[in-house]
Amino acid sequence: MPKRRLGKIGYQTSIFSLGGLLPDERDEAAAIVNRALDLGVNYIDTAASYSDGVSEANIGSVMRDRRDEVFLATKTRVQTDDGIEHEAFEESCENLQTDYLDLYFLHAVHTMEHLDTVMDRETGAIKAFERLRDKGRIGNIGISSHTSAVLIEAINRYDFDCVFITLNPAGRSMNDPEKLRDLLALAEDKDIGVVGMKIVGSGRIFEYNITLEEAMNYALSLPIATANVGISSPEFLEVDVRAAKQFERYDEATMAELEARARA
Repeated sequence: MPKRRLGKIGYQTSIFSLGGLLPDERDEAAAIVNRALDLGVNYIDTAASYSDGVSEANIGSVMRDRRDEVFLATKTRVQTDDGIEHEAFEESCENLQTDYLDLYFLHAVHTMEHLDTVMDRETGAIKAFERLRDKGRIGNIGISSHTSAVLIEAINRYDFDCVFITLNPAGRSMNDPEKLRDLLALAEDKDIGVVGMKIVGSGRIFEYNITLEEAMNYALSLPIATANVGISSPEFLEVDVRAAKQFERYDEATMAELEARARA
């Protein structure tokens, strides 16, 4: 599995990484996680809100034995300082069967108002994140959004280690390609790791006659560290990993053609 550096974090992450949107059934989810690790995937992302903690717990059933093989990330939607350090964070760690997270994300920060809330220096969630980092419970602080404009503002305000952003030719969820490129250039300048999500737009990208291989090549041709994809079956995992391993970098003309096709 090819690897790329996750910005200033320095970790060499597999270019395909496993997202936490997995089957709710424990054995099915565990089979996918185990197979992903066997195939060379070394970055796993989930969130407390995915199936109300079921995703974390299913991944944790594998982390119990294979934690040292994985750069592990999860996310919280809690917006204020109160309720993270001794509640949301500990619950995620219990689910994931670990006492340490490599990366903890402020989750789904889609508006400037939401950003103001989480970043408030008196009451915002960022205060709890910093305490957890200072105590050695988390290694890095990230922020996720579907909206590039919000993330541009976020990384201009704060020295985040990683951002998690929608990446597909259709520009789903208010994320137009031009603004995305502004974000990626700024992240590159600040050496911030970039993780791409919604590579196939929850399957909607296929409606534009764009293939999985094209969507994967599109995402990985951008300056990102890894394409993070949720998987519904071991068979789909094999297909996605194969597409990532066969990555071919697209030139600007091909990228533009895919974007035009998706917006036709």
